Amino acid sequence: LCSLGRQRVEEMAFSSNFDVVQRELDETTEFIRILQEEDSFPDQYFFDVLPSLKRNLEECMYLDEQELFDLRRTLSTIRDIIHFLTLTPNDEEQEKENSPYPALQKLAGDIIVFPQLITRINNILDKFGKIKDNASSELLRIRRELASTAGSISRSLNAILRNA
Repeated sequence: LCSLGRQRVEEMAFSSNFDVVQRELDETTEFIRILQEEDSFPDQYFFDVLPSLKRNLEECMYLDEQELFDLRRTLSTIRDIIHFLTLTPNDEEQEKENSPYPALQKLAGDIIVFPQLITRINNILDKFGKIKDNASSELLRIRRELASTAGSISRSLNAILRNA
């Protein structure tokens, strides 16, 4: 679904190790079942955010609005996939027992989702990926001043047009 997945496929190699082949066959079989039988598999948003994160670390920069939005959607999708794989269809409260996808569940077992990062991004961005007015007190003050100034300019312009 994204460049990271394509890169992973390109790095695949043949194996003569029975356990590795069996594990990968099990994972493939389970995922084929998901694709054929499940309508609610959460695979909608995958973005390669590594270039943005690397640039941010190397240059001590920050993520722009779109990069932050892509990071949030990617982390949320990963969180939803892990949730999907760890819940049983019969009892959504009963986690990790009798999973219909044990090989994929095991594969996803060590993935860290960083829910506090998703929450922090949600405090900054709205659902459309735009920075909220209340993301910081300074931003709220600036946006209020801009709105007030724009209103004042509009009133002045309307007065000039009426006089003309």
